[in-house]
Amino acid sequence: MRLNNAITSGIVGGCALLLAGCGAQMASEEQAMQQPDNSLMRVISGEVWYRERMALPPGARVVVTLEEQSRADAPATVLTDYTHNVDGSQPPYPFRLAYNPEAIDERMTYGLRARITMDGELLFTSTEHVDPFAGEAGEPVSIMVSRQ
Repeated sequence: MRLNNAITSGIVGGCALLLAGCGAQMASEEQAMQQPDNSLMRVISGEVWYRERMALPPGARVVVTLEEQSRADAPATVLTDYTHNVDGSQPPYPFRLAYNPEAIDERMTYGLRARITMDGELLFTSTEHVDPFAGEAGEPVSIMVSRQ
């Protein structure tokens, strides 16, 4: 009887190890499926600047967004954004926006928007349309912001 219990315990233990291994493999496959394939991503890079000769206060944030701006009567849809904490650095402020090119529809209008905020208050914002795809691919984009 003890031999049967030992055999049964061994079989149960072996099955448990096999199931644990399968579960770990399935979890790693699920994780891989949920991770974006960064090899398909594209980058828009450039700088944000302003004409005023002033330093920004510590804690100011530069936020740049890539937006679908096709509908004049509706708010723009943000595809991706980038935030830079100023903390003593001087303009121009660099940015890099990673986006999925499959999310871009040639029939739509896209634009870059930049703003500088401090504690949720708007200090500067871009006022002109900046087409992120107007220049050569990979060419840096310059966004001027104006004081509010």
